[in-house]
This record gives sequence, C-alpha cells and structure tokens, in this order.
Amino acid sequence: MLYLIGLGLDDGEITQKGIKALEKVDKAYAEFYTNTETVDLEKLEEQTGTEIEKLSREQVEQEDKIIESAEEKDTAFLVSGNALTATTHYEIKYRAEKEGLDVEVVHAPSIFTSISETGLNVYKFGRTVTLPQDFAPESIVEHIEKNDSIGLHTLVLLDINYDASEAAEKLIDLDEDLEDRKAIVLERANNEDQSISLAELGEFVDYDFGKPPHCIILVGDTSHMEEEFIEEYKLE
Repeated sequence: MLYLIGLGLDDGEITQKGIKALEKVDKAYAEFYTNTETVDLEKLEEQTGTEIEKLSREQVEQEDKIIESAEEKDTAFLVSGNALTATTHYEIKYRAEKEGLDVEVVHAPSIFTSISETGLNVYKFGRTVTLPQDFAPESIVEHIEKNDSIGLHTLVLLDINYDASEAAEKLIDLDEDLEDRKAIVLERANNEDQSISLAELGEFVDYDFGKPPHCIILVGDTSHMEEEFIEEYKLE
C-alpha cells in the first residue's frame, strides 16, 4: 500500500486523514526539492511515532525506492504542499498503480489555494510558470504574454530559496516591459509571518524581503473588487 500525503505549507496543515495514514505505515519518506522545507519532520515523527526518511531529488526521480518499499510494506510518501501538484509525484502514483499497488492520495493546502489571500480571483489565473535561479528560459516570457493576451494573472513560482528581488530583476532582464507591471509578492504562504506586497515589478528589485519561500504574481486585468482588495497590500 502506498500513501501519497500532502504536508501543506506549514506545521499543522497535514490533515487528520494524513496523520492517521502516517501512524499506521511501516515506512515513510519525504521530499523537499519542490519547495522550501517549512515543516518540522521531527515533530511529525513524535506525533505519529513513525520515522521519516528524507529523499533527494535523484532518489525520488531516478530510483524506485518508494515503489519498491510499497511492494513490501505499507509506505507513505510525504510531499510539501499538495501531494500531486508536481508531475513527478503523479508519475509515482501512476507507476505504482501499474504495478498493481493500492494507492491512496491525501490532499493538503498548496500555493495554488494560498494565492487567493492576495485578493485576486483564483479563476482568473492563467498558466503557472517556474523561474529557475541559474538560467532564464525564454518560454517564460512567452507564457506570460499568452496569459496577458486574455487578461489573466500569472503565478511565477521561484526556485527554492530564490529571493523575489533577484527574481524580479531577472524577469525584467527577460522582458524590460515588465518593469512597470503591477505585481504581487507572496512571502511564506500560510506561515504565521506570511506577507503580501503590491508594487510595480521594478520596485521589488531593491526591496528587502524576508526569508523564503517567495512567489511573484504578475497582475492581469482586474475587476473592481480585485482592485480594491489588492490595494490593501500596496507598498508605502
């Protein structure tokens, strides 16, 4: 049996269903290469009595450790945010089911629900893009332009520990027209010290943000209500 369990974005966001599953498994693994580690695994081990082994990206994507474990014993795979947001996690579910294993998915909050706290309507977001720290694919601008063409907001996910000020500068380097673009930075979503800031993207380049994780939202066409909501977060 394989349980794919979302941890949410902060301590306490794993669901009761997830806790019960973790209490009864024989083996548990966790990964944090898709998001900054914001969950205290030691506390979770104390709470459930189950030891949790952290895996690297290579161990998850290039080895069959999780599936091999689930073939022999009840196994949990813990994922930051929601259990199936990343394609690689759905692939594990798919391959496990192909092997004839029973798979149970336990969902949890993720960045895709947390962005609603900005006041922007979640139904008006277009394709999400991911901005890596070490290189700048041109496809990012293409996807932003496609979202812009129909007035949709763009969620820009950032590499782990990538500061939003550096990311804003890279976006402007990719497309200088973005410098004057209205943007929102959401810091540490769902954490007690969560922060939301609204400004033109260029203003964020020299802004001193707190610790990651950060994400950037390029604001598309807004309704009257959205405009009123997001103005609450405008930088002074």
